[in-house]
Amino acid sequence: MSGILDFVKELFSQFASGSGSFIDIANAQRGWGITWLILILVWLLSGFASFEFANSTGMHGKKHFWIGLILPVVYPLVLLIRKLVIQAKAVSAAKRESERLAAERDQIEAERRRIDSTPNKDNFAKLKGSSDAASIKAQFRLELADGSALMIAKILEVQDTLSVLELESNEGETPRVLRMPYAKMARIERL
Repeated sequence: MSGILDFVKELFSQFASGSGSFIDIANAQRGWGITWLILILVWLLSGFASFEFANSTGMHGKKHFWIGLILPVVYPLVLLIRKLVIQAKAVSAAKRESERLAAERDQIEAERRRIDSTPNKDNFAKLKGSSDAASIKAQFRLELADGSALMIAKILEVQDTLSVLELESNEGETPRVLRMPYAKMARIERL
């Protein structure tokens, strides 16, 4: 033990005086001292790395610090691999959850569009509230029961059995107004 302390004192005195260098210190008689110093540093770093990896994965760090000192280098690598696996599983789970929520959101949106596309008084009342009063461009596409389609600029009035619609027109033209019973409509969709 006193040999290591003497070596460390001599190492610091050589560097403090400026006369020593790593080449001088790495002489055959001092080479073992540097080797021991490196081994002690690796040993301590193994314990601290084990502590850090254990804490980052939610485990109790003190116990893993001591295990890291007992099994240097190997145990911190095991904990690092464990940490990486946990992170990969978390990313995978988050991705699956995101995909599930996106699919659920798409399904809800498709269901909403399907409900909105059914021509009836309630759906036309909802669509009327969302139509822009100043627009002359088509906002809705109305498919009729006979297979033809109309481009609707706005929904003017919603009644129990029919709806009053303004058809798309060019700038400067007088807009055409159409009274269409729900029974003749097959589907309406927002553009």
